[in-house]
Amino acid sequence: MNRNILRAVIIFIAFSLAAVLTACKTEDITKRAENEEKVLQAMIEYPGDGLYDPVVTVIGIGVDEPSEEELAAAEQRAAEEKQLWQDKVGDCFADGMFDTFYDKWYRTEVLGIAMNYGLTTTISQFGIQDDADQSADNIEHALVTVIATDEKGDTKSFDMDWMVIFDNDDPDLIQKIELKDDGGFYEAYNDNFDIGAGLTATEDESTGTRTIETDYFSLTLSNSDTWGYELDEYDRITIYSTRARNGEYGGRVMSVEVWNDPEEEPYDGMIPYKKIGVKDGHLIFVTYASDIQYDINDEAAADEYMAIRNEAETVQEGGKSGPLILK
Repeated sequence: MNRNILRAVIIFIAFSLAAVLTACKTEDITKRAENEEKVLQAMIEYPGDGLYDPVVTVIGIGVDEPSEEELAAAEQRAAEEKQLWQDKVGDCFADGMFDTFYDKWYRTEVLGIAMNYGLTTTISQFGIQDDADQSADNIEHALVTVIATDEKGDTKSFDMDWMVIFDNDDPDLIQKIELKDDGGFYEAYNDNFDIGAGLTATEDESTGTRTIETDYFSLTLSNSDTWGYELDEYDRITIYSTRARNGEYGGRVMSVEVWNDPEEEPYDGMIPYKKIGVKDGHLIFVTYASDIQYDINDEAAADEYMAIRNEAETVQEGGKSGPLILK
C-alpha cells in the first residue's frame, strides 16, 4: 500500500475513534443529566406527579390499636407509594441504591414543606457543575433554581445545590444524592422561630439522666448513654437511639416541633401529636416515630429503643409535669 495512503487511513481511523469516544462521552453526560433532573423533579416539584401523598398514621401515640385490616390497608398504601417512586425514578439508580434513597429523610423534605405551606414548587433552571474538591469524576453538583408559589400567588426563588455521586461501574446511574445548600428554602418557611434557641445539655452522672434545655422548654430523660439529640433538618429537636443510629437505622424516638399557626392542627391531623403549649404565637408539640426505626432482628437494639420510647411517651400535654416542662 502506498505510504501516503496508509498514513491517510491511519489518520482517518484515529479521527473516527476520537469522534466515537467524544460521542459516547457526550451521551454519558446527557444520560447523567437526565437522571439527575428526573430525580430532582420528583423530590422538589409539588404537587408534581402526585408522588407525595402521606399515608395516614395508624401506629403511634393517641391512636387506638389498629385492626389487622387497617394495618394491611396501610401497608398496601405504603407499598403502592413506593412502587410509584420506583416506576418514576427507580431506573436512575445503581443496583440496590433505590431502596437506600427511598428511606432517606431528604426524599420528601421539600415536598413536605410545600404541602404544609400550600406551595406549588417547580424547577425553573437546571445545571451541572463538577466537584472541584474531588479528584474522582463520579461526583458532581446539580444546581437548580426552585420557584415556590404560595396560595396568594406570591413567589420566592431559591438556588439549591445537590451533590450527586454516580456508580463507578455504571457511571450513568446514581449511588447517592445529598442536599448541600437549600438556598434559604427552609429558613423562608419556618417563620424565624428557633426551637433550638439557647440549647444546652446537662448530664447528671449520679442519676444517669440528661437534661436538654432551650429558651422554651426543658426535657429530662434517663439512661443518657443510650440516646442522643440533634437539631435536625426539620428544625426540630429530635431524640434518637444511639445504637439504632450507629447501626445505620434512623433511630428517631421523638421530636419537639413548632407549628407557626397555633390555631391550625399540625400536619392536618395526619400525624398524632401531644400539644405542649403556645410560646410567642407558635405551637410547641411533640411527635413520635410511627415506623420502625431500629433493626428488628437485633433484640438488644429493640429493647434499648423501646426503653427510651416508653419513657418518652410519658411526656404530658400542657408541659406542666413529666419529663418535658414548658417554660
